[in-house]
Amino acid sequence: MLLILSSLYAGLRGGRPEQIGAASLLGGALLSTLVVSPFGGRFRLVETGMLLIDIAILGSFLWLSIRSTRFWPLWIAAMLGAEVIVHLMRALMPRIIPQAYIDGLAIWSWIIQLMLVAGTWRHQRRLARQGVDASWKS
Repeated sequence: MLLILSSLYAGLRGGRPEQIGAASLLGGALLSTLVVSPFGGRFRLVETGMLLIDIAILGSFLWLSIRSTRFWPLWIAAMLGAEVIVHLMRALMPRIIPQAYIDGLAIWSWIIQLMLVAGTWRHQRRLARQGVDASWKS
């Protein structure tokens, strides 16, 4: 629910970077539901499809960090980097229980959604204060 609400908020009230970020996160979540292992085997091994999606989303937020005037994409990129590390640690330590793997991924996802909301809220504050908020570096 937080994913849907934060994406709607960023899509409707955010600038272009917030909208791209919301679309990336929402799209990644939807794709992840398609590539996750079938029930019974979920998270018993590295979820390779989810890892690849997380790497792609990390790339989009690194791009946003470089091209946009916003600071929040860098924080989200760092959190996505932590998610990728969780996947890699699962590969290196196969005896980790699946629930720890799930929780290790989930915690960052929740914080990422809150960062998107905070970034959108700050965009709205800059608009109210200055009347404009440039999205891209020149």
